[in-house]
Amino acid sequence: MKKQTYLLLTLCILSFLGHFLVFFQMPDTVPIHWNVSGEPDGYANKLATLFFALLPLLMLGLLNVIPKIDPRGKNYEKHKKAYDVFSLCLILLLIALNWISNGAILGYPVSISRLVPTGVGFLLIAVGNYMPQLRTNYTMGIKNPWTLESEWVWKKTHAMGGMVFCLMGVAMALNGIFQTVLMSRIAFGAVLGGVVFLEFYSYLLYRKWKKAEAHKEVL
Repeated sequence: MKKQTYLLLTLCILSFLGHFLVFFQMPDTVPIHWNVSGEPDGYANKLATLFFALLPLLMLGLLNVIPKIDPRGKNYEKHKKAYDVFSLCLILLLIALNWISNGAILGYPVSISRLVPTGVGFLLIAVGNYMPQLRTNYTMGIKNPWTLESEWVWKKTHAMGGMVFCLMGVAMALNGIFQTVLMSRIAFGAVLGGVVFLEFYSYLLYRKWKKAEAHKEVL
């Protein structure tokens, strides 16, 4: 196991043990979902919080298994740094989200509507910075029939995807910081538009690649 895995494993276990200590201070029915305004709109028995507390540990296990079962697992060595950064950021975010929700459940003045989109925004920025390093696989990145068909299309799409994800992350983080109706719409539009744009962009690249391949066959 890598040093990072040991570190994250320790943090996951400590976080779960800490959650177990505050679990008995929680009311029997707790909020488990909040709307965009930060108001709770979904409730469950407090036993449900144990799953959310355990989720970082389960995700860490999955992230360590994925490279072994992905049919293109050898490529994970080529984008090891990107995968490590993604794993680190995701696990830390899940732990943070668990304690943010714990704080809200226990009555502390926690602004979920600010902290959650800000955290997600920084995750998208981190992913965007390392996205161009990703090699073809069936788990991470912009996976569609066009990128998986061609290494060239994959690389071009993820080079563009890195910039798009950073912009999406900035919009999401600003939405959490400023919390205005306009900023919320901008963030939603940025994420939706970014996803649609990258799908369309990869398709256009694929068509260009197919024409080039067809021209080679003719020659």
